[in-house]
Amino acid sequence: MTGTSTPGEPHRTPEIDDVLRRIGRNLLLFQHIEHLLKQLMTSARLEGTVRSMQTNLEARRAKIHKQTLGQLAGQFVDDVLADAGEREAPESVDQAWFSFGFTIHTDSAFVEQHAAEMKAVVDARNDLIHHFLPRWSPAFEDSTRAALEYLDQQRAQALPMRDRLQGFVNSLQEAAKAHAEFISSPEGARQFELHWLRHSRLVLLLGEIALRTPRADGWTVLASAGHILRQREPRELENMLELYGHRTLKKLLQATELFDIEEEPTPGGGTRTVYRINPRFELQIQGGQLVAPDAALPGA
Repeated sequence: MTGTSTPGEPHRTPEIDDVLRRIGRNLLLFQHIEHLLKQLMTSARLEGTVRSMQTNLEARRAKIHKQTLGQLAGQFVDDVLADAGEREAPESVDQAWFSFGFTIHTDSAFVEQHAAEMKAVVDARNDLIHHFLPRWSPAFEDSTRAALEYLDQQRAQALPMRDRLQGFVNSLQEAAKAHAEFISSPEGARQFELHWLRHSRLVLLLGEIALRTPRADGWTVLASAGHILRQREPRELENMLELYGHRTLKKLLQATELFDIEEEPTPGGGTRTVYRINPRFELQIQGGQLVAPDAALPGA
């Protein structure tokens, strides 16, 4: 085909064909960078119930798919390199609410460097798409040589960004695989159960009672706490086995692994159960409610 041309195309020479090949090569490189950003941003935030999670994922993927390279680059910096923060669950849900996300912990210097380098890549891509052709005069050898140098420099500038984003994607995929394996393991099931128990209504109330009304020695009589629970949460207490899988408050406290529990003698010769929050857990009351620690899930 060398030496042939159609109206509107330059006369074909090996040098001109090389320019055309490098244009295509660079365009594919920019598309690869855009594709990697879409992968990362689709996974950056995901939330919902078991029923809505897949629908939410598809909606997010469709939204991300429509965004430009520049938009994706900016959101990546704002949501992934600079932590966008936790999102609150809806006030009223009738199912378990899940929220997943990832951030890349780094320093401000790297964030600024990445943002500048990513902007340069976006500008280079736009320059190639919108401004390259008017500057290239195929009839002049000097213009063609300059075009080849420009395209090679552009590729050299974009390759490190492609490799960096590919590394982020690889790390994300490895983390997702490890997380999935953990969730399906016996220990994963135990940690999710632990997380649920620690944030359950009865356990939070028991912790609140232990924080607000302990004895002088720091312990709380479990029977006294149970009396308060019968006044405040009678249904939860009555249906404890069905809701929590434990028949007694003592077994419920033991299952959370948050509390120290002891039996002490009473003046009448019997024993009673006392409990306190284990000192290694920094439970505290915020906004009038007890805040419990999360179980140690991967990536948390």
